[in-house]
Amino acid sequence: MLIVSANMGQGHNATGRALEDAIRQRWPDATVRWVNALERLGPGFEGLFQRIYVANVESVPWLYEFFYAAIWRIPWFAAASRWFTAAWCGRRLAKPIAEFAPDLVLSTYPMGTAGLAWLRRKGKLRAPIGAWVSDFAPHPFWVYGAADLTMVMHDVAVAPALRSSPSAHVGVSAPPVRAVFRPGDQTAARHELGLPPDAFVPLVSCGSLGFGEIETTVRELLAADPSVAPIAICGRNDAAAARLRALGEPRLHVVGWTDQPERYTLAADVVVTNAGGATSLEALACGRPVLMHRPIAAHGKANARLMADAGLALVSTKDGELAETVRGLLAEPERLKEMAEAVARHCETATPLVEALESLVSAPLNPPTQRLRPEDALFVHVATPEVPQQVGAVLLFDPKADGTPVTHADAEHLLAATPGLRTRLLPGSRLWRARWQEDPGRTSADVLTSVRVGPEAPLDAALTREMDAFFSEPVSPEHPVRARLVTGIEGEQGALLIALHHAASDGIAVISALVGQARGKEPLTPVPVAAPRRRGWWRRPNVALGASDAPNATLGASGAPNATLGASGVPDAALGASGVPNATSGESHASNAALGASDAADAALGASHAPNATLGASGAPNATLGASHAPNAALGASHAPKATLGRTGSHPERSAVRAALASLAAPVRAALARAASPVWHRLERPSGPANRSGAAESARAKPSQRNQAAELARGVWTLARAGAAPRVRWDKRIDSPRRHFARAHLSAPEVRKAARRAGVPTTNLVLALVAEALHRELGGTAPERLRVLIPMSVRDTGTFRQLGNHTGAASVDLPTGAMSLSERVRATDRMLSDQVGHGAPRAGNAVVRVLGILPPALHRRAAKLVYRGTWFSVIASVLPGARSPVVLNGALVRTVYPVLSLAPGVPVAVGIMTWADRFTVCITVPAGQEARGDRLAASVVEAFGRV
Repeated sequence: MLIVSANMGQGHNATGRALEDAIRQRWPDATVRWVNALERLGPGFEGLFQRIYVANVESVPWLYEFFYAAIWRIPWFAAASRWFTAAWCGRRLAKPIAEFAPDLVLSTYPMGTAGLAWLRRKGKLRAPIGAWVSDFAPHPFWVYGAADLTMVMHDVAVAPALRSSPSAHVGVSAPPVRAVFRPGDQTAARHELGLPPDAFVPLVSCGSLGFGEIETTVRELLAADPSVAPIAICGRNDAAAARLRALGEPRLHVVGWTDQPERYTLAADVVVTNAGGATSLEALACGRPVLMHRPIAAHGKANARLMADAGLALVSTKDGELAETVRGLLAEPERLKEMAEAVARHCETATPLVEALESLVSAPLNPPTQRLRPEDALFVHVATPEVPQQVGAVLLFDPKADGTPVTHADAEHLLAATPGLRTRLLPGSRLWRARWQEDPGRTSADVLTSVRVGPEAPLDAALTREMDAFFSEPVSPEHPVRARLVTGIEGEQGALLIALHHAASDGIAVISALVGQARGKEPLTPVPVAAPRRRGWWRRPNVALGASDAPNATLGASGAPNATLGASGVPDAALGASGVPNATSGESHASNAALGASDAADAALGASHAPNATLGASGAPNATLGASHAPNAALGASHAPKATLGRTGSHPERSAVRAALASLAAPVRAALARAASPVWHRLERPSGPANRSGAAESARAKPSQRNQAAELARGVWTLARAGAAPRVRWDKRIDSPRRHFARAHLSAPEVRKAARRAGVPTTNLVLALVAEALHRELGGTAPERLRVLIPMSVRDTGTFRQLGNHTGAASVDLPTGAMSLSERVRATDRMLSDQVGHGAPRAGNAVVRVLGILPPALHRRAAKLVYRGTWFSVIASVLPGARSPVVLNGALVRTVYPVLSLAPGVPVAVGIMTWADRFTVCITVPAGQEARGDRLAASVVEAFGRV
């Protein structure tokens, strides 16, 4: 075991000694070695840092306060300071750690923790890292996500610790002090020290360095009441001890340096201090409340605030306040008793040191984080308290063959495959992008609740009531998935309600995961993240622009090696449609068509499969974006080593400039290429000599690339010329997260027959019914056209079973003016064909990816600008579901309703899904607008009856 501490006072070393005692208690034969982090920084640095610290506290506290405030209030300053400190200390700690090769590393000093975190990120430290924050208030230099466990001193310290590093694994530790600090016999301790048994004894201790106005504090205590008999421990401040002894006060007991502070702590009624570090922790371990008097600058004041918030301390900052506090405690002894009880509760509920050490050794390392893709981060940025971005599904189960309903265990099994179940969302900040972090210990049992509404509760009323209540409570970033099993519905039916943050996945992945789990398929898995993460991806050969850590992976592809994103070169294979006329998403009759049409492997969204192929690359393996396979080759480079931009290495200065420009352009090019370029996915390329030639392959790919680029350009133009949405005269207020959900369903065979008679795809027919319902709802105020945002999948076989949002969107002006229903069906078909058929979904996906290049603060603002009611008035999505029956442990999944979220300024969302023999419709409206939602659902059914 290795303990990293520092000689900055004795508080950090005291915590280290407590940890060493716990190690020897649990593992008596362990070898323990210490490293002084300050000493490792280089000759003279330890003394320099000690002098700076003393000067800051005693001479220029305003400067210390300024720095402490800056690391909280100025994110870039905190980030830069943390980075510099971590890199400096990490490099200095690398040698002793490599030589000792510890099985466990513990840190009690902030710079030591920073260095260990840097070593973990660089892949130079595999052993578990534990960090004990020996101050009551953690600050950004204390907490790092790369540490596997960060132990703070109270529940109130967890929030500031996570604010410092949201990816940190934070626990609450029992006071990390030696075992001699424990509750004991106060009377015996006073007798041993010669103290009056009936006096009020405050122990004044200002740490090993004796900081603060000790004499003033003692004088104020003596003046508080004749029954007060203070103890003053001056530590190494011999001058202060001499001045106090010169007072000649018989009630005062003066102590210099002592190796047995626990005896004085047990004898005291309260401990008076000014820092809140080791002295306060020792007091708490002995069951003694704390009086924080004139806390020292920066961390001392922060410690005082948190201890007061926890009910463990009283704070005094001005002359006379300490004496007044003592007189109050003498007058109200119950108040002192309540504080002592709060101290005892904290020590009983906090994690013992041995238990924390055992968890470090046995538990997995704290998982690294993974940056959200721009498509997923969009829903983090646009979410507000009134308009949370959560989607979900409602699964309605028939009873089993024996008449019993679906069980809690059945629901747990199904939920195990839910996207985002074992993750937590880190929303990011102005400087840092939003990220995911795995939570491997979480199970479906942790997110599932049950309620029984029966017996024999009416289906519609019970389901509406439960849906409205459940989905009106937003998921949290810490727990992005929630679920509830509802039983007791008439006929022993059951319903499973699932809500998840929209950043976790789109509807297709959710339904695919649940259906696959019910049918015994492998669950969806996120893109793997290498642990430890390594920065400096540009130094690694064969990895291109945002790829995963898998060899040759390109452009944010899935965890499968060499996979890339993009459209297929297979004709008519997109979005699940076969080459059969009028086939639509989930409607194909051809084998291997995607998303709900069949269970055939690789049936998704029309991507090809060839290994190592990348966005117009040459035929050489590992080529990226036209680059050579040589390390450091840049966009369009030749096969010569280190060649850049298609030139030879004869002009290194020019090459360097071109490479720099290429690196700036690369993210934009990559984002557009992912949305537009044809790729191969695990299918064999056509054989032949030409395919072994990179030049021939590139030449043959050019026409397809030009077609894809032209389609993307048309899509971008379609989006750009759409402009703002036509005004709609209805109530757009969304003033709370509470929602109402109206449901309906249509006969799927009848919908298909009607679509064939009308000569339109079924998706277009269903959206025409939505347009008719909107026309009837708006009545005479209905505009001629109403702008509807229609999310559409851009998944391919590489991303079919991948988590996240793989969607584009088309903004379609549905006809809502006065016309016959048959005319509305034809007009809807024309508008959809015109706007969707011109590449708008892929263009929308490309725009979202390009926005993701912006710095986080600008990305957030841009997302809020583009995803709001200015540009569309309704959200409507047609999702493919299962065409064949889905059975969960004997219970038939009769119906599934898709649940969509609203957008800011958009008070209606319509989710439609094909499920077995029906089209299900679920309409989301804000609470208070229930009548509108119910009328829209009824109008869809009525319009279909007329069709």
